[in-house]
Amino acid sequence: MGTHRVWDDRAMSAITDYFTARTDEHATSALEGLVDLEPAVIEANDASRPRVQLAAGGTPVLQAKGVDPVVALGRLEAALTARPYDEVAKGPRCGKLVAMSDDGDTLVLTVTDELRDALAELNAEGVAAAAAAWAIDETGEPSEDSVPFLTAFADLATRAVAQGERMYGYVVI
Repeated sequence: MGTHRVWDDRAMSAITDYFTARTDEHATSALEGLVDLEPAVIEANDASRPRVQLAAGGTPVLQAKGVDPVVALGRLEAALTARPYDEVAKGPRCGKLVAMSDDGDTLVLTVTDELRDALAELNAEGVAAAAAAWAIDETGEPSEDSVPFLTAFADLATRAVAQGERMYGYVVI
C-alpha cells in the first residue's frame, strides 16, 4: 500500500502534529508510546497560537491540526525551494510512511530534509513571503493562520537542524 494512497483516503479528518527525531527508527517509537507526544498544558490566552512545545519526554512537538504532511508540505517545499511540486512529491522522503499502528489509524510520515533546511533558514520576512506564496485562500490572500504556523514550523526546523534531527508528522486519522 503506497503512502500517498493511505494518506489520500483519509486526509480530510486527520489530526497532525509535527515532531523531531534522530532517525526513522526513533520516530517509529512514537507509535509505541516511547516518545511522549502530548505537550504540557498551555495557558488559555496562548491556546490558539501555534508554537513548539517540549513534550514530557523532551521531544519538540508542534500541534498543527489540518496541515497535511503530503500535499500541503509538498506545496510549501515547492514554494521555498523553487522546485516544481511534481518533483518535490516524487522525492524519497516526501510523506514516506515510517510507521503505522496495527489498526491503521495512526501514522508517522517523513518531512523532507530539504523542507526542514529551507524552513530553518527563514527569518521573519522570509516567513511572511513563504506564507504569501504557500497558503492562499479563496480570496487570493494569505490565510491569517499561515504566518503563525510557519513561524512555529520554522522554529521546529531550526531546532531539528541544530540537533542533527529530522522532522516527522504524527497523524491520527
